[in-house]
Amino acid sequence: MAIEGRSGLALLAATGAALLLVGCGRKPVKTAPAPPPPTTSQPRPLPPSGAPEGLRLPESDGHGGYRTVNSDIPDIEALWHLRSALNVAALSCDRTGKTGITANYNAMLSRQRKTLAKAYKAETARLGSTSATDAHVTQVYNFFAQPPAQPVFCASAKEVAAELAALAPETLDSAAPAALARLVQPFTDFYRAYADYRLALADWEKIGRSGTAKPVARMASFSTTVTSSAGPPWRIQLGAYSGDRAARDAWSRIRQRMSAANDFEPVYEPVPASALVRVRIGPVTDRNQAIALCAAAAGAGLDCLPVAPGKG
Repeated sequence: MAIEGRSGLALLAATGAALLLVGCGRKPVKTAPAPPPPTTSQPRPLPPSGAPEGLRLPESDGHGGYRTVNSDIPDIEALWHLRSALNVAALSCDRTGKTGITANYNAMLSRQRKTLAKAYKAETARLGSTSATDAHVTQVYNFFAQPPAQPVFCASAKEVAAELAALAPETLDSAAPAALARLVQPFTDFYRAYADYRLALADWEKIGRSGTAKPVARMASFSTTVTSSAGPPWRIQLGAYSGDRAARDAWSRIRQRMSAANDFEPVYEPVPASALVRVRIGPVTDRNQAIALCAAAAGAGLDCLPVAPGKG
Protein backbone atom coordinates (compact mmCIF):
# COMPACT_ATOMS: atom_id res chain seq x y z
CA MET A 1 0.00 0.00 0.00
CA ALA A 2 1.45 3.39 -0.98
CA ILE A 3 2.25 5.98 1.69
CA GLU A 4 1.03 9.45 0.77
CA GLY A 5 1.48 12.98 2.08
CA ARG A 6 3.18 14.31 5.17
CA SER A 7 2.04 11.43 7.32
CA GLY A 8 4.00 9.09 5.02
CA LEU A 9 7.15 11.21 5.24
CA ALA A 10 6.91 11.31 9.02
CA LEU A 11 6.57 7.57 9.16
CA LEU A 12 9.64 7.08 7.01
CA ALA A 13 11.65 9.46 9.16
CA ALA A 14 10.62 7.71 12.34
CA THR A 15 11.46 4.33 10.90
CA GLY A 16 14.92 5.53 9.76
CA ALA A 17 15.66 6.96 13.18
CA ALA A 18 14.68 3.69 14.83
CA LEU A 19 16.94 1.72 12.55
CA LEU A 20 19.79 4.14 13.22
CA LEU A 21 19.41 3.69 16.98
CA VAL A 22 19.42 -0.07 16.66
CA GLY A 23 22.62 0.10 14.59
CA CYS A 24 24.34 2.32 17.16
CA GLY A 25 23.50 -0.10 19.93
CA ARG A 26 25.50 -3.06 18.46
CA LYS A 27 29.14 -3.70 19.61
CA PRO A 28 31.72 -4.10 16.82
CA VAL A 29 32.87 -7.68 16.32
CA LYS A 30 36.64 -8.13 16.95
CA THR A 31 38.57 -10.47 14.66
CA ALA A 32 41.05 -12.73 16.50
CA PRO A 33 44.68 -12.39 15.27
CA ALA A 34 46.06 -15.28 13.22
CA PRO A 35 48.05 -17.76 15.35
CA PRO A 36 51.82 -17.79 14.81
CA PRO A 37 53.20 -20.65 12.72
CA PRO A 38 54.02 -23.75 14.77
CA THR A 39 57.61 -24.04 15.92
CA THR A 40 59.68 -26.93 17.19
CA SER A 41 61.50 -27.12 20.50
CA GLN A 42 63.92 -29.77 19.25
CA PRO A 43 67.52 -28.82 20.07
CA ARG A 44 70.11 -28.75 17.34
CA PRO A 45 71.54 -32.26 16.88
CA LEU A 46 75.16 -32.71 17.91
CA PRO A 47 77.76 -35.05 16.40
CA PRO A 48 78.20 -38.32 18.29
CA SER A 49 81.07 -38.76 20.74
CA GLY A 50 82.17 -35.14 20.56
CA ALA A 51 83.26 -35.50 16.94
CA PRO A 52 83.69 -32.27 14.96
CA GLU A 53 81.03 -30.99 12.59
CA GLY A 54 81.80 -31.40 8.92
CA LEU A 55 83.68 -34.66 9.40
CA ARG A 56 84.29 -36.44 6.11
CA LEU A 57 83.22 -40.08 6.24
CA PRO A 58 84.84 -42.84 4.17
CA GLU A 59 83.05 -44.00 1.05
CA SER A 60 80.25 -46.50 1.62
CA ASP A 61 80.97 -50.08 0.55
CA GLY A 62 77.34 -50.58 -0.46
CA HIS A 63 76.75 -53.21 2.22
CA GLY A 64 76.26 -51.06 5.31
CA GLY A 65 79.99 -50.59 5.87
CA TYR A 66 82.72 -48.22 4.70
CA ARG A 67 85.81 -48.53 2.54
CA THR A 68 88.91 -47.97 4.70
CA VAL A 69 92.55 -48.99 4.81
CA ASN A 70 91.35 -52.27 6.34
CA SER A 71 88.94 -53.19 3.53
CA ASP A 72 89.40 -56.08 1.10
CA ILE A 73 92.86 -57.12 2.25
CA PRO A 74 94.39 -60.62 2.18
CA ASP A 75 94.78 -62.62 5.37
CA ILE A 76 98.53 -62.03 5.65
CA GLU A 77 97.97 -58.26 5.49
CA ALA A 78 95.13 -58.53 8.00
CA LEU A 79 97.67 -60.06 10.41
CA TRP A 80 99.95 -57.04 10.08
CA HIS A 81 97.04 -54.61 10.47
CA LEU A 82 95.95 -56.53 13.57
CA ARG A 83 99.41 -56.09 15.07
CA SER A 84 99.26 -52.34 14.39
CA ALA A 85 95.77 -52.04 15.90
CA LEU A 86 96.87 -53.70 19.14
CA ASN A 87 99.96 -51.51 19.29
CA VAL A 88 97.69 -48.46 19.12
CA ALA A 89 95.52 -49.99 21.83
CA ALA A 90 98.52 -50.51 24.09
CA LEU A 91 99.44 -46.86 23.66
CA SER A 92 95.94 -45.43 23.74
CA CYS A 93 93.94 -47.63 26.10
CA ASP A 94 96.42 -48.86 28.70
CA ARG A 95 98.01 -45.75 30.16
CA THR A 96 97.83 -47.17 33.68
CA GLY A 97 98.78 -50.71 32.71
CA LYS A 98 95.70 -52.06 34.47
CA THR A 99 93.72 -53.25 31.44
CA GLY A 100 96.23 -55.95 30.55
CA ILE A 101 96.36 -54.88 26.90
CA THR A 102 100.06 -54.02 26.93
CA ALA A 103 101.05 -57.21 28.74
CA ASN A 104 99.02 -59.38 26.37
CA TYR A 105 100.26 -57.49 23.33
CA ASN A 106 103.87 -58.02 24.40
CA ALA A 107 103.16 -61.69 25.03
CA MET A 108 101.73 -62.02 21.53
CA LEU A 109 104.80 -60.34 20.02
CA SER A 110 107.06 -62.78 21.83
CA ARG A 111 105.06 -65.90 20.96
CA GLN A 112 104.28 -64.89 17.38
CA ARG A 113 107.66 -63.40 16.42
CA LYS A 114 108.23 -65.62 13.38
CA THR A 115 104.65 -65.31 12.17
CA LEU A 116 104.73 -61.53 12.41
CA ALA A 117 108.12 -61.36 10.68
CA LYS A 118 106.61 -63.32 7.79
CA ALA A 119 103.70 -60.89 7.65
CA TYR A 120 106.05 -57.89 7.58
CA LYS A 121 108.10 -59.43 4.78
CA ALA A 122 104.98 -60.05 2.72
CA GLU A 123 103.69 -56.51 3.36
CA THR A 124 107.00 -54.93 2.30
CA ALA A 125 107.10 -57.07 -0.85
CA ARG A 126 103.53 -56.08 -1.70
CA LEU A 127 104.15 -52.35 -1.26
CA GLY A 128 107.53 -52.39 -2.98
CA SER A 129 109.68 -50.28 -0.64
CA THR A 130 110.28 -49.52 3.02
CA SER A 131 109.07 -45.92 2.58
CA ALA A 132 105.79 -47.12 1.08
CA THR A 133 105.44 -49.61 3.93
CA ASP A 134 106.08 -46.85 6.46
CA ALA A 135 103.41 -44.64 4.87
CA HIS A 136 100.88 -47.47 4.77
CA VAL A 137 101.47 -48.49 8.38
CA THR A 138 101.00 -44.85 9.41
CA GLN A 139 97.60 -44.90 7.69
CA VAL A 140 96.66 -48.00 9.68
CA TYR A 141 97.81 -46.43 12.96
CA ASN A 142 95.89 -43.23 12.23
CA PHE A 143 92.72 -45.21 11.54
CA PHE A 144 92.80 -46.97 14.90
CA ALA A 145 93.77 -43.76 16.72
CA GLN A 146 90.56 -41.89 15.79
CA PRO A 147 89.37 -40.43 19.13
CA PRO A 148 85.56 -40.71 18.82
CA ALA A 149 85.60 -44.52 18.70
CA GLN A 150 88.29 -45.07 21.31
CA PRO A 151 86.13 -46.18 24.29
CA VAL A 152 84.47 -49.00 22.36
CA PHE A 153 87.70 -49.84 20.52
CA CYS A 154 89.57 -50.14 23.82
CA ALA A 155 86.97 -52.54 25.22
CA SER A 156 87.25 -54.72 22.12
CA ALA A 157 91.05 -54.56 22.12
CA LYS A 158 91.18 -55.77 25.73
CA GLU A 159 89.28 -58.93 24.78
CA VAL A 160 91.15 -59.53 21.52
CA ALA A 161 94.60 -59.03 23.07
CA ALA A 162 93.83 -61.53 25.83
CA GLU A 163 92.66 -64.13 23.31
CA LEU A 164 95.62 -63.69 20.94
CA ALA A 165 98.19 -63.86 23.74
CA ALA A 166 97.19 -67.48 24.32
CA LEU A 167 97.10 -68.57 20.66
CA ALA A 168 99.58 -71.07 19.29
CA PRO A 169 101.83 -69.55 16.56
CA GLU A 170 100.43 -71.76 13.81
CA THR A 171 96.86 -70.54 14.41
CA LEU A 172 97.39 -66.78 14.31
CA ASP A 173 97.17 -66.54 10.49
CA SER A 174 93.67 -67.98 10.41
CA ALA A 175 92.49 -66.02 13.47
CA ALA A 176 93.71 -62.62 12.26
CA PRO A 177 90.90 -61.60 9.85
CA ALA A 178 88.10 -62.16 12.37
CA ALA A 179 90.08 -60.50 15.16
CA LEU A 180 90.80 -57.49 12.95
CA ALA A 181 87.11 -57.22 12.03
CA ARG A 182 86.22 -57.00 15.73
CA LEU A 183 88.64 -54.10 16.16
CA VAL A 184 87.34 -52.31 13.05
CA GLN A 185 83.67 -52.62 14.10
CA PRO A 186 83.71 -49.73 16.66
CA PHE A 187 84.81 -47.35 13.92
CA THR A 188 82.13 -48.62 11.52
CA ASP A 189 79.54 -48.08 14.25
CA PHE A 190 80.80 -44.55 14.78
CA TYR A 191 80.59 -43.77 11.05
CA ARG A 192 76.98 -45.00 11.01
CA ALA A 193 76.12 -42.88 14.04
CA TYR A 194 77.67 -39.87 12.33
CA ALA A 195 75.65 -40.54 9.16
CA ASP A 196 72.48 -40.60 11.31
CA TYR A 197 73.54 -37.30 12.86
CA ARG A 198 73.78 -35.75 9.38
CA LEU A 199 70.22 -36.83 8.61
CA ALA A 200 68.97 -35.47 11.93
CA LEU A 201 70.74 -32.16 11.31
CA ALA A 202 69.23 -31.87 7.82
CA ASP A 203 65.73 -32.39 9.26
CA TRP A 204 66.39 -29.87 12.02
CA GLU A 205 67.53 -27.27 9.48
CA LYS A 206 64.37 -27.85 7.40
CA ILE A 207 62.28 -27.06 10.47
CA GLY A 208 64.15 -23.80 10.94
CA ARG A 209 63.62 -22.73 7.32
CA SER A 210 59.94 -23.64 6.99
CA GLY A 211 58.71 -23.00 10.54
CA THR A 212 56.77 -26.25 10.30
CA ALA A 213 57.26 -28.96 12.86
CA LYS A 214 58.65 -32.13 11.37
CA PRO A 215 59.92 -35.26 13.10
CA VAL A 216 63.64 -35.29 13.72
CA ALA A 217 65.42 -38.50 12.80
CA ARG A 218 66.70 -40.48 15.76
CA MET A 219 70.47 -40.90 15.83
CA ALA A 220 71.99 -44.26 16.62
CA SER A 221 73.26 -44.43 20.16
CA PHE A 222 77.03 -44.27 20.53
CA SER A 223 79.35 -43.71 23.46
CA THR A 224 80.08 -40.06 24.14
CA THR A 225 83.20 -40.63 26.22
CA VAL A 226 86.35 -39.36 24.56
CA THR A 227 89.80 -40.29 25.75
CA SER A 228 92.33 -37.53 26.18
CA SER A 229 95.80 -37.67 24.70
CA ALA A 230 97.21 -35.53 27.48
CA GLY A 231 99.02 -37.06 30.43
CA PRO A 232 102.43 -38.22 31.64
CA PRO A 233 104.94 -39.01 28.88
CA TRP A 234 105.42 -42.42 27.36
CA ARG A 235 108.61 -44.12 26.25
CA ILE A 236 109.11 -46.59 23.42
CA GLN A 237 111.10 -49.82 23.64
CA LEU A 238 112.82 -51.00 20.46
CA GLY A 239 114.00 -54.41 21.56
CA ALA A 240 115.97 -56.21 24.27
CA TYR A 241 119.41 -57.58 23.43
CA SER A 242 121.96 -59.93 24.93
CA GLY A 243 124.28 -57.47 26.63
CA ASP A 244 125.29 -53.84 26.41
CA ARG A 245 127.41 -54.23 23.27
CA ALA A 246 124.61 -56.00 21.39
CA ALA A 247 122.16 -53.30 22.43
CA ARG A 248 124.45 -50.52 21.18
CA ASP A 249 125.04 -52.34 17.90
CA ALA A 250 121.27 -52.74 17.54
CA TRP A 251 120.80 -49.01 18.05
CA SER A 252 123.14 -48.31 15.13
CA ARG A 253 120.97 -50.53 12.91
CA ILE A 254 117.76 -48.97 14.24
CA ARG A 255 118.96 -45.47 13.39
CA GLN A 256 119.67 -46.53 9.81
CA ARG A 257 116.29 -48.17 9.32
CA MET A 258 114.15 -45.67 11.25
CA SER A 259 114.96 -42.03 10.59
CA ALA A 260 112.58 -40.80 13.31
CA ALA A 261 114.74 -42.52 15.93
CA ASN A 262 117.51 -40.00 15.29
CA ASP A 263 115.50 -37.34 17.13
CA PHE A 264 116.08 -39.20 20.42
CA GLU A 265 118.98 -40.35 22.54
CA PRO A 266 118.76 -44.05 23.40
CA VAL A 267 118.58 -45.31 26.95
CA TYR A 268 120.12 -48.74 27.65
CA GLU A 269 118.36 -50.39 30.58
CA PRO A 270 119.43 -53.79 31.99
CA VAL A 271 116.55 -56.23 32.46
CA PRO A 272 116.44 -57.27 36.14
CA ALA A 273 117.67 -60.83 36.81
CA SER A 274 118.72 -61.19 33.17
CA ALA A 275 121.64 -60.55 30.84
CA LEU A 276 119.37 -58.65 28.45
CA VAL A 277 119.60 -54.90 27.84
CA ARG A 278 116.63 -52.90 26.58
CA VAL A 279 116.87 -50.09 24.04
CA ARG A 280 114.33 -47.38 24.82
CA ILE A 281 113.74 -43.89 23.47
CA GLY A 282 111.63 -41.01 24.68
CA PRO A 283 109.98 -39.36 26.34
CA VAL A 284 107.18 -38.56 23.90
CA THR A 285 104.84 -35.78 24.92
CA ASP A 286 101.46 -37.36 24.15
CA ARG A 287 99.63 -40.35 22.74
CA ASN A 288 99.63 -39.03 19.18
CA GLN A 289 103.41 -38.71 19.13
CA ALA A 290 103.80 -42.20 20.58
CA ILE A 291 101.49 -43.61 17.91
CA ALA A 292 103.40 -41.85 15.14
CA LEU A 293 106.73 -43.11 16.48
CA CYS A 294 105.53 -46.70 16.73
CA ALA A 295 104.10 -46.44 13.22
CA ALA A 296 107.56 -45.44 11.98
CA ALA A 297 109.10 -48.36 13.87
CA ALA A 298 106.57 -50.82 12.46
CA GLY A 299 107.17 -49.43 8.98
CA ALA A 300 110.85 -50.25 9.45
CA GLY A 301 110.03 -53.78 10.57
CA LEU A 302 110.93 -53.13 14.20
CA ASP A 303 109.07 -54.23 17.30
CA CYS A 304 107.75 -51.22 19.18
CA LEU A 305 106.71 -51.88 22.75
CA PRO A 306 104.95 -49.03 24.56
CA VAL A 307 106.25 -48.32 28.06
CA ALA A 308 103.51 -46.72 30.15
CA PRO A 309 104.36 -43.78 32.43
CA GLY A 310 105.86 -44.97 35.68
CA LYS A 311 106.50 -48.48 34.39
CA GLY A 312 109.90 -50.11 34.42
